[in-house]
Amino acid sequence: MAAVAAIALATPLVTQSVATAAPNTAATDGASAAQTYTAAQVLAGVKKNSTSANQVNSKPHINTMTRAKNVNVYQVTSGVYAYSSSLAVDDDGSDPDSDPDHQDSTTFQDSNGKQLAAHHVPFYVLGDDCYDRKSPCPHFFYKEHGIKGRQFALMFYKSKVIGAIFGDTQTGNDQTTSDNDSRELGEASVKAAASLGIPSSGTSGGVDNGVTVVILSGSQWVVNGSNANLNANAQAMVQKALDTLGASMHL
Repeated sequence: MAAVAAIALATPLVTQSVATAAPNTAATDGASAAQTYTAAQVLAGVKKNSTSANQVNSKPHINTMTRAKNVNVYQVTSGVYAYSSSLAVDDDGSDPDSDPDHQDSTTFQDSNGKQLAAHHVPFYVLGDDCYDRKSPCPHFFYKEHGIKGRQFALMFYKSKVIGAIFGDTQTGNDQTTSDNDSRELGEASVKAAASLGIPSSGTSGGVDNGVTVVILSGSQWVVNGSNANLNANAQAMVQKALDTLGASMHL
């Protein structure tokens, strides 16, 4: 279960700028080189494809910070799912934290079986189960869409984009907490918040809106590594993901 509290201790990673990420390149040595795409191009394509025709959920999700039932998930291209919401801060896992609601475990672990470190690993949070207990789920339920632990995603906020992994889940129906609800979307780790330039304290940080998460499903997009290098491994996949999305959305 994810808790929403954190104190930013991690050093911000180097992020790409949405406006200035790698420009398109031409073919070299007479060969046909794959086109590269900027973060701005890809984000524009994601927003363009976030239409009612591409909406996955038939019932709205809850914005974790504002509690408004106005968050939807879209299949913006084959096997790629996107939503825009808040960023509430999750400080759970192996990093110590003074938050009284801190939990030592995360739903998923690193490749060595260690609990994820919220101050060092950028991860996002999805619902733990299908709130409606139906199949297919009226809400977006990750298990129905080829999404597993450590699944790679791009996270966009203002002028930045980072790579992140699926690391923790929001309360399921069989758990009882105050406000948490598996229909929520809009939570991520201390490291994710700090890397995007968002205040990363769970008690006073976070942001109500404006964060877009784009999840690439399939086993080829599961990120491997330890708490020490999962961040670097995720960032190394950012341009590949941008190029993949740019090509698949025909930008």
